[in-house]
Amino acid sequence: MSTAFTNAHLAVHELLRESPDGRDRHLSFGPSTVLAIEDRDVLLASADGPKRARMAMAQSYRPAVGDEVLAVGRGEEWFVIGLLSGSGETMLTAPGDVTIAAPMGRVQVLARDGIVLKGGLVTILAEKLELTAGHLFERLSTLTQWVSGAVQRRLGRERTHVEGDSDLKAGRIVQIADADVTIDGQRINLG
Repeated sequence: MSTAFTNAHLAVHELLRESPDGRDRHLSFGPSTVLAIEDRDVLLASADGPKRARMAMAQSYRPAVGDEVLAVGRGEEWFVIGLLSGSGETMLTAPGDVTIAAPMGRVQVLARDGIVLKGGLVTILAEKLELTAGHLFERLSTLTQWVSGAVQRRLGRERTHVEGDSDLKAGRIVQIADADVTIDGQRINLG
């Protein structure tokens, strides 16, 4: 838990405490719209003009203009304590390793606009890996594949363009075509 959140959380508790003299300190609580972001604070819409509020949510959320938040405050002390609807960024940060585990179930990651994985090394370990996509595009500087069993592919069409040399070495080669076979080159060496 960050120090900023802890301090803001304690300030909210202080705000909610009753006044020692028992007077009503006129606490306001309810939804509000973010008008602007100013450093770590937000400017909220209110009936008597914009109010500056500190973020005091449990998760690390970076608000966006237009978010609807739950705010509490009185006078000039305002805090955002919840998110009703928003489009900002939530960042989960840890100083060390992070493990997400579901020992008796599945883990799903869902995103409308895409998922990005970045790392010096990304490792996927699986007994079975299934990939389904409408379109697959790979851009690599080098690709090495090692398959101890068989590689089987079922294709509608195949086109291969090699700018340099193309070498194929096999114990036995069988090629069968239902129609014509064309081999074109300046020189064809057999044997």
